[in-house]
Amino acid sequence: MPEILFPMMTGDASEPGVLSTWYVADGDPVQEKHLLAEVSIDKVDAEIYSPAAGTVRLRVAEGDEVAQGAVIAVIE
Repeated sequence: MPEILFPMMTGDASEPGVLSTWYVADGDPVQEKHLLAEVSIDKVDAEIYSPAAGTVRLRVAEGDEVAQGAVIAVIE
């Protein structure tokens, strides 16, 4: 099961970010390179894409603070 991680976006790994927007719902089928989410930290935004095809299982909710490097979803 590929894990989807919150990216390391700053030099300070202890600084949390926010999962701004999910573009998929829990249980949705996705294809490789499908846009999954937008995250932000310190006024920097990044898009997260699926590394593989499968069914997405969300681990955090929209608006949640998330540690950099934390698992935000998995692809089954």
